[in-house]
Amino acid sequence: MRVGVTVPNIHETLAERTTIEAVGRMADDLGFDSIWCNDHLAIPQARDGGRAEPAYAAAYGEQRGQHIYEPLIVLAYLAAVTRRVLLGTSVYLLALRSPVLAAKQAVSLDRLSEGRLVLGVGVGWLESEFAALGVPYRERGRRTDEAIAVLKEACGPDSADFLPKPVQQPHPPLWIGGRSDAAVRRAARAGDAWHPSHLTVAELRRQIPELHLECERAGRSADDVTVTTRRKLVLAGSPNDADAERVLEGDAGAIAATVADLEQVGVAHLIVEIPGSSEGELLENLDWFGREALPEIRHA
Repeated sequence: MRVGVTVPNIHETLAERTTIEAVGRMADDLGFDSIWCNDHLAIPQARDGGRAEPAYAAAYGEQRGQHIYEPLIVLAYLAAVTRRVLLGTSVYLLALRSPVLAAKQAVSLDRLSEGRLVLGVGVGWLESEFAALGVPYRERGRRTDEAIAVLKEACGPDSADFLPKPVQQPHPPLWIGGRSDAAVRRAARAGDAWHPSHLTVAELRRQIPELHLECERAGRSADDVTVTTRRKLVLAGSPNDADAERVLEGDAGAIAATVADLEQVGVAHLIVEIPGSSEGELLENLDWFGREALPEIRHA
């Protein structure tokens, strides 16, 4: 099982250069496999009398101010201050961007990082964000598919005007985010990995066979599409209204056992959201996870 952690590129207080860099450097030093950025271009205030669109939108800042750093720029910065960790987006909103520009930026980052980019992409869920940027919300799936095709074509041998070519061939790994049936089909058709977030082991056990069936329908092997996921780390004393089956919690042994369950159903790469209300607390929790839980996971 590969294990990575998120960096706070979107946060009301922690999205600062010093904190982002410190998390990236510590993750690299502690032996994590990857570091990951979230993505938003805008998080409008809730409308319609304060009602947030999805029930979980407030967790992403609909009711509070957020600092939002562009993920590929953050990862380019982190590429220069880390040595070996993979650099990923979880997930990048292709539908909100020019496909050619997004492809050029991704290829440039792959080259500058010597082949460390993982491009996780998703269609997005915050309808007011699309409205703020003038992008039709109901076209997000089609626009994402078109942008993926542009990226693959740009990385191909016949696209000489799109130099430099990526280090990773035929293109940087594409992880397809989302829990929906459409996301599963997109992953099977066009992805190198399926990347849902916060699913239970039981939900993964039900959906992974569907992914494999969709791979067969698309003329691909199930081995062509890795299964990856994200989970929040919940530590003792932290506010916790989350479903226990969707998070990592307990001591290092309990966390390792949960990760072993995920691996048993087919997950190959886990991204962990490290909590912290300050830079010091965030780094303390990351240090604990890297020194205590990560070795348990590796030896489980």
